[in-house]
Amino acid sequence: MNKNDILHKLHQAKRDHLAWVGRAELLAQGIEVSKELIPVLHTDCRFGHWYFGEGQALTVFPEFREIDEAHRALHQSYTEIFKLITETENPSLFSRLVGKARRQQKQNEPVIKSKLQKLESESHRVLQRLEALEGRLREMDDTEFAQKLEVA
Repeated sequence: MNKNDILHKLHQAKRDHLAWVGRAELLAQGIEVSKELIPVLHTDCRFGHWYFGEGQALTVFPEFREIDEAHRALHQSYTEIFKLITETENPSLFSRLVGKARRQQKQNEPVIKSKLQKLESESHRVLQRLEALEGRLREMDDTEFAQKLEVA
C-alpha cells in the first residue's frame, strides 16, 4: 500500500471516529440513536476496526501507538455513560410506579455530562495523535515511507 492510500484510509478512520463521537453525544443528550451505531467496545467501532486491522501497518510510528490509550479511555467513558443511560431506560415496573426511574434519570444527568466531557477530551487526544501521525507521514517522501513500513 502506498502513502496516498494510507493517508486516504487515515482520513476515513478520522471521519468514522468523529461520526461515532457525534452519535455518542446525541445519545448522552437524550436523543434516540441506534445503539448498533455506537458500539461500546473500542474494537467494535469502525475506527477500532481500522486501528486493529489495516492500521496495524503503522505500528512503527509512535504517534500511531499513542492513539490506543486515548481510544480505550474514550470507550471507557462511553461505557459509563451507556450504563447510566440504559439503567434509566429499562427501569423495573416498581421503579416506574413510584417515580424512582424519573428521579434516577435526573440524578444521572450531571454525571452523564461529566462523563461526556471526559469522552470529548479523549476524542480530542485521539484526533491530536491522528493529526500528528498524518503530519509525520506527509513529511516523509515515498521512498522513506516505504522503507519505514518494510522494517515493520
